[in-house]
Amino acid sequence: MLCYLSLCDTPPVLYFRDKLLYHVTCEMRTISESASVAEKIRFYRTKRDIPSHMLAEIVGLSRYAIMYYENNQTEPLLEDLKKIALALGIEADMLYDDYYRFLDYPCGKKIKEIRKEHGLYQHQLAKILGTDRRTIERWEHGRGVIKRATWEKLKSLGLL
Repeated sequence: MLCYLSLCDTPPVLYFRDKLLYHVTCEMRTISESASVAEKIRFYRTKRDIPSHMLAEIVGLSRYAIMYYENNQTEPLLEDLKKIALALGIEADMLYDDYYRFLDYPCGKKIKEIRKEHGLYQHQLAKILGTDRRTIERWEHGRGVIKRATWEKLKSLGLL
């Protein structure tokens, strides 16, 4: 935690009833709930005062991977986000947005629930999403990852 003397009109040190009092303020860092995954990674990394190259080394990634994640140039894998959270000493869901919460659900089970809830067969859902039946089958069996664009399509169609 960063602490420094306050710049207000109260003296930084004063005596009161034979006791020495210190007026100290601490910087309080917060992040918006609507922050992107990239912003959350950078926020918690800097809050813990860990350089990106050191975080990369701890997690087992290149420093460029961390930089790309923080600059929103690359979408991190769910497993990488979990490793980053562990290295930062936070719960993984603190880095998640709705897409990663969906992936962590497990998403294959959720896809099957959505499909059945809307009375669709695999080939029908595949046609809606612009993919093939085998892809839907793989997702439902936990093989393969649903891309963000497909998740957004599910969302925009009101299927989530």
